[in-house]
Amino acid sequence: MSAEQHGEDRAVIDRIVDGHTAVLLVGGDEIELLLPVDALPEDATDGTWVVLDTSTDPPTVTGIDQQLTQRRFDELSARLETIRRKRRGGRFGR
Repeated sequence: MSAEQHGEDRAVIDRIVDGHTAVLLVGGDEIELLLPVDALPEDATDGTWVVLDTSTDPPTVTGIDQQLTQRRFDELSARLETIRRKRRGGRFGR
């Protein structure tokens, strides 16, 4: 399942700015949501997928979606390995 298939109740932590502000990308449209870092679960880092309560304004993080986070990590790791294999088999030797 790709990120585009998730609704507005899922977001990925894109980055932490200045150590105080988390930039989350929400839903398939990847709308930026800025939240204080202390509003995130303790073990959340860049690339972590979180569950949002969209009934509040601004939305609040209710937890980490461990399965989605692991699935996306596995997908990206597989892509990176494919790129590495292609580089080793390129025309120009090292």
